[in-house]
Amino acid sequence: MLSVVAFLGAKTPLSAQSDNVGLMTLATYVDPVVEEKTPGATSVLETKLSQIVSSNGMSNGFSRFIITANVTVISKDVLGTAPANYAYTLDVTFYIGDGLDGNLFASYPMTLKGVGNNETKALISAFRTIRTNDKNLQSFISKAKEQIVNYYTTRCDLVIKQARMMENQNQFDEAIYSLITIPEASSCYEKSLDVVNEIYNKKIERECKTKLQEARNYWNANPTVEGANTVAAILSEIDPRASCYKEVSSFANTVGKRVLELDGREWKFIVDKEIGLERDRIKAIRDVGVAWGQGQPQNVHYNVRGWW
Repeated sequence: MLSVVAFLGAKTPLSAQSDNVGLMTLATYVDPVVEEKTPGATSVLETKLSQIVSSNGMSNGFSRFIITANVTVISKDVLGTAPANYAYTLDVTFYIGDGLDGNLFASYPMTLKGVGNNETKALISAFRTIRTNDKNLQSFISKAKEQIVNYYTTRCDLVIKQARMMENQNQFDEAIYSLITIPEASSCYEKSLDVVNEIYNKKIERECKTKLQEARNYWNANPTVEGANTVAAILSEIDPRASCYKEVSSFANTVGKRVLELDGREWKFIVDKEIGLERDRIKAIRDVGVAWGQGQPQNVHYNVRGWW
């Protein structure tokens, strides 16, 4: 049996009960200048930045808000051992801010020491002493969180307006991402819920018509069992919440009858009507936004001019 399993759900309001919806998002960033100072050890510093984000209840992903660090070598000594060891003393200052506008929210300096049998290993040793549960570091994170929440609270109308502009340009996924990353602690979060629902509805309505036409065109050119398999794959990308889904089911029945005539096998387009809970819709919206964020370039050059 060739089948497609889809989910049918009512158009219910989006709520706050989903992972990574309304969760504050920070991008980790190491400036090229800092990368030059930490040859061979940059990835360890990046890992520590990621650990700081996750251990403080935030999501690490594409964002205008970044956490970064600058590294200054205070001293570098060659110890009189056999073989020789290098001892580093570093000043590492962490920064959180708006990496697009270049506005710094908070900073926190930390002195680190590390020893290794070469310069790279000494740097790595120093970075590994960073404790993500350091109370002063956590206080720095809390201060920055307040600034991020304030950003959305004071610019709520602008953020929603920008999402609407993306919607009008059919950039639905980006618009959804911009709204699901509004922190739940901000008053803007509640205001954005109806908007993200509307944008998602518009997205699935548009994609339903587009994908249905694509499936029809393919079937007309390839009315075979193999063609039906491809049609199934295309139709599986359509959200059953779309209003044109009745047409999808009708078309699927037509394909199924033809497959039975050609091959003597039953081909069904199965819709699970038992799954229509709000949490499924929330997950669908979240998945759209997260997928867009994960697809963004990893080598974004942020504006940290004047931060150090």
